[in-house]
This record gives sequence, structure tokens and C-alpha cells, in this order.
Amino acid sequence: MLTDRRVILRNGVGVIARVLQRRELLLTRIAVDQPTLMVVRRGLKLLRAAGTETVIPAGGAAAIAGGEVFDVVNRPDGGVYAADFLVIDQAVIAGFAVPDTVRPIARALAIPAMAPDFLEAYERARAAVADPAAVPETVAVQRMREVLGWIAHHGGAFPPPVPPAIAQRIRVLVAGDLAAPWRAAEVASQLAMSEATLRRRLAAEGTSLTDLVTETRMAHALMLLQVTDQPVATVAALVGYDSPSRFAARFRQRFGHPPGAIRDQTESAAIRDQTEPVPAPTPNPTLAPAPAPTRLSA
Repeated sequence: MLTDRRVILRNGVGVIARVLQRRELLLTRIAVDQPTLMVVRRGLKLLRAAGTETVIPAGGAAAIAGGEVFDVVNRPDGGVYAADFLVIDQAVIAGFAVPDTVRPIARALAIPAMAPDFLEAYERARAAVADPAAVPETVAVQRMREVLGWIAHHGGAFPPPVPPAIAQRIRVLVAGDLAAPWRAAEVASQLAMSEATLRRRLAAEGTSLTDLVTETRMAHALMLLQVTDQPVATVAALVGYDSPSRFAARFRQRFGHPPGAIRDQTESAAIRDQTEPVPAPTPNPTLAPAPAPTRLSA
């Protein structure tokens, strides 16, 4: 089983990462923009949306349709919650022949227990993302489709992609450069519309550019705190905050918990972490833009 503490992207194939959490926390309004298979290794995951609750025990999985928003609870067992996820590239999904008897996944498909062959297929798919030099792209894509076949065996298929809403397009745009100032004029230009049209369409979706930029940064920060060991101060810099204290305040405002709570740090340890000097972030090809806002990292 791969245990790297990083996010790994293989273009045209997928994204993988491993989540660790040591404290039970409720994380609200977690968006999953891309089709994702989440596998719980230890503990319990609860996904809540529209008055329903999906429970994923250790050894189980959830196939999550893209474009969904959940309240998430990760419940540790013996002080540890561990899970990993596989985001499957949309092109791979588009090329998979879904059996006529299989219905599109609505929000999330719970798989209470993974058969040994399903788990083996999943591990092979993750290995294909992690080691492009060892696994040719055609083989990697086939491994992803084998996972899709197992999901279909459990009665679900990821829906075909639909044109994304403006808010989702902006989240993807911002995730590509989290430290950029992202003014309305630049965003409108990249989306080929006027500023007035941008504001009007965002208002129709019940949001604003400022809110989307902040939400995308916070979602990416949550992912980095869960799936890497980078210090809080480094995470703050990577998502566009020069001041770790301002980042911590914004993070607490968004999620109701300080950044250190994600890793079960004491308050004093979190403060020391935030005040350590931070080197300028350098590009890292293994850090994928959060599949906005893995992105089921939670």
C-alpha cells in the first residue's frame, strides 16, 4: 500500500493522496468537483448532504460524483483516521463503456466492504498514478477502467461530465495559482466575459469572486494539512497568505477549527509552527491543484 504523504497527479490518468487525521472534526461544505473513489483504511467516514448520511467503515469505500458538496466527519479509531483517494480523470471516465443496467451515481455510492480483487485493482490503479516510469499510460488508463468496472459491479457509474458552473470554473482557475491576487478584470478576461456579466452570473449562483477565492484557498489548505506533513506556515504561504496568523484566523473562521486541529497539534505547537521562518515556495510537480474545493481531501 502506498503511504507517501503528498498529492500525486498523473495527467490524463488521475490523482492520489492519503488522508490522516487524529481528532474527530465536523468539516462543513466540502466540495468534491471531480469523480472520486475514497477508501477508508482506519476509522469511519460520514458524508452528509440534503438530509441523508452515507457511512463508510474501515475496509469500505465511497464513489463520489463530481460537483457535490458534503458535511464530512472523519471518526478516528484508536486515535487515527486514515483514508486515501483516487480522483479519476474525466477522459478516462468518458471512454468507459457503462453497462445499460448501471445507474449514474447520485451524490455518493457507499461500498461497505471491498472484495479482495477490488482492493487489488484499486492499489494497482494508485501505483499507476504514482509511478509513470514503470506503468505505460495505456496500461494506467486500463487500470483506472478496471476500478470503474468494480464500481459498476456495485451498481453505480460516474455521470458523464457536464459544462461546469461559473463558480466551479473559477475554483479550477484559482487552484492553478493560489497566490495570485485574482482581480475581477483578470478573471472575467480568462472566462471571456465582461466584469458585469461575471458579477451577475456569480450573484445568480449565490456567491462572489472574493468568496470563491477564499474558499478555494481554504479547501486547498485543508487538503495540504490532511495529506502532507508540511508545516502550517508553509501551507499558509502555498495558498497565498504571507502571514501565518492571518491564515490561521481565516481557516478557523471557515472550518471552525484552527489548522493545528487537523493534525491534533497542541495550541503551543501550532503557534511555534506558524512563527517559524518560511522559505519561498517552489513549484512541486507532485502537488496537484486541489480537485476544487480532492478535491475530497476531507
